Amino acid sequence: MKYFVPAWYNQGSWWEDKTTPYYSKSLVKEFDDMISLMNMHVKNDETFEMLILNYSPDLRTFLHRFDLFEARYWSLFDDIQGFESRTPLPLDFKSLNWPEGTEFVYTPYLVRCVTGATTYSNVYFNQDGYMVWIEAFEHGQRVQRSIFDDRGYLSSILYFDGQGVPFRQKYMTIDGDCILTSELVDGTVHVSEQYQHRFNQTVYNNMEDLLQERVALYMKQEVSVDYPIIIAADERHNYFLSEILSDYQLCYSIFKQRNSELTSSLLQSISNSQYWLVDMLDNEETLQQYKIEQQLDVEIMRITPFDAQVLPNKSSQYYETYIGLWIDGIAHDTLQQSLQQVISYMERVENTRIILLTEQDKKLLPQWLTEQVQAVNDKYNTINEDEDGINLLLAEEEEYVEVIEIKHVPFEQDLRAALMNLRVVIDLNREPDLFFTN
Repeated sequence: MKYFVPAWYNQGSWWEDKTTPYYSKSLVKEFDDMISLMNMHVKNDETFEMLILNYSPDLRTFLHRFDLFEARYWSLFDDIQGFESRTPLPLDFKSLNWPEGTEFVYTPYLVRCVTGATTYSNVYFNQDGYMVWIEAFEHGQRVQRSIFDDRGYLSSILYFDGQGVPFRQKYMTIDGDCILTSELVDGTVHVSEQYQHRFNQTVYNNMEDLLQERVALYMKQEVSVDYPIIIAADERHNYFLSEILSDYQLCYSIFKQRNSELTSSLLQSISNSQYWLVDMLDNEETLQQYKIEQQLDVEIMRITPFDAQVLPNKSSQYYETYIGLWIDGIAHDTLQQSLQQVISYMERVENTRIILLTEQDKKLLPQWLTEQVQAVNDKYNTINEDEDGINLLLAEEEEYVEVIEIKHVPFEQDLRAALMNLRVVIDLNREPDLFFTN
């Protein structure tokens, strides 16, 4: 048995909810080393369990997106709130107890529920279509956000002050009671009276103290010190865990997209471990140097965290050859030069198509790029004149062909779907994205 501790956190406090409506989704890849390593264990029938430390009301749908829905997990906040593991249950927002006469207004991004002359609520959904929030407004001012679990539970309620700033969050139980109240201004956490017997304190100075208490209790009761624990290196939880797991076999996984810079404080936070797993050569060199300087007895292993098996691919079934060019992270002059080279190749080699891959919205791309793509396509679709006008008549029956296309891939599913159609992917960044090797 192995245990994995991922770091699927947002940019704020690590334990906070990272769920957002689909249209405000961060353009940072969710796919990481932990997802890939656990998928490899699934494929090889190796038993493991995830330890989910942050508040994750969308955990089931998140795991489903990355083929980990059937994997075992222990959720710290599920343990606190008393939520049971069960299949996701999409809620019908119309079935909720709305005031009589409520008008539902549908938009591409949300549903507005007009409940009165000065009151309304907005219903928000994630990329899988599950309801994630209902926000209540009075006189145009947001006053409350109800956060729903993907299993159909009301998970917590966030309250806003007169300036629209959150100041309090109440965490609910499966019975609809409030078990914890987090005061966001001073950071204190208060345990409701009927549940105080489950905790060592009635008031905690901060959320980390409470969470550390609950994790330590679970590890003591459920996890043998003989089992290895693989932890996604993240400074925000490394120190938190080092106090609890000092007797365990620890392996920290250093992943370039998460650990873009190996700072001295990050290196210090992973010092009390037996293994380091690293994905990039430059990070390996930094770790080797730190190991020698600190005289640490730790084994360093550099392997790609991604499964090297070939993904299902349809590119060989197409008459055209599709070539992908990853354009994010490349300087404009480099991109212009490389784009001209692939266009020249396409003009020389018949039936070649170019797909420009980007996580950015097309509206945010440089104007010269979109203009050049349009010019190339227009040139390809230009009709050569003839005396009889036959070419023009035939062209009217043909569709406009995009020989070069910009494809927006904000989510991993979009990128994986695009890769299935590509014969080759070109990434000219100094450190190529290892996701393409998956």
